[in-house]
Amino acid sequence: MRLEYIRSFIGVVNYKSFSLAAKYLYLSQPTISTHIKQLEAELGVQLLVRSTKDVILSDEGKIFYPYAIQLMETENQALRRLNRCEEDTRGVVKLALSSVPAYYMFPQFLVYHKVKNGNVNFRVSEGDSGDVLQKLLDCDVEIGIGGLECGSDKIYSEVLFEDEIVLITPNVPKYQNMNGCIAVEQLRKERFITRELGSGTKMAVENLEQELKLNVQKLNVFAQFESSEMVRRAVEAGAGVAFISKTAARESVEKQKVLEFSFQNCSSKRRFYLMYNKERILSPMAEGVMQCLREYCAGKKL
Repeated sequence: MRLEYIRSFIGVVNYKSFSLAAKYLYLSQPTISTHIKQLEAELGVQLLVRSTKDVILSDEGKIFYPYAIQLMETENQALRRLNRCEEDTRGVVKLALSSVPAYYMFPQFLVYHKVKNGNVNFRVSEGDSGDVLQKLLDCDVEIGIGGLECGSDKIYSEVLFEDEIVLITPNVPKYQNMNGCIAVEQLRKERFITRELGSGTKMAVENLEQELKLNVQKLNVFAQFESSEMVRRAVEAGAGVAFISKTAARESVEKQKVLEFSFQNCSSKRRFYLMYNKERILSPMAEGVMQCLREYCAGKKL
């Protein structure tokens, strides 16, 4: 059974016309007709019923159609996997990063890696930690770095580096006068800027809020953003306060654009994980990048 026969069959079903299928598949109408006849002959059944108006599926065609779709999807998946293998041999490594490592770790790592090995081409996508896990599960990338561990046995993970959740506020007299200590009761009066659902930062913040006995549902959350960088800039502009990764806040704190508050008696630590899909064979290039990431994060205070 040739895939081109199946492709023609699906085209006729979708367009309800031999001529339209021929047009969009860039084949002649007699070729489409031949493909359908050959397919029906191989299967020993009539797949299509032709009328004066259009073409419809026979009872046997209705049974076969979903399997035909599966066969074509299998072909597409195989081609995508082969394309990835071709990229691997060309020295391309695909990564998915959550926003904290994407903005505040990976750019500096690229400089470090170039000195160690300049023969790798990187393809990097950025999203929240949930996006990173999904890309790993779909085998769209070789390496993932994010703030959430995956519940699936398919994903290998190890701690790459640790961080801390802190509160940042605009650098204005109201907060300067607090001398680095903000009361929980005061937090209930603040306007909060937060990360979106699915973010590892969001989940780490919710854990801290529970320890502080803050009622998350009653906090005045007036804005949600899809990256820690956007949250940081909004606080710099004076839009509100935010719980954020210390790594993400560092530059703004050092430049005195925001003030930082930490909470001594709470477990505000969080972890970022280096991950890959165990069902995908890593290229030597990807394995080298992972080892280089371990070395970089072990020797660098993030």
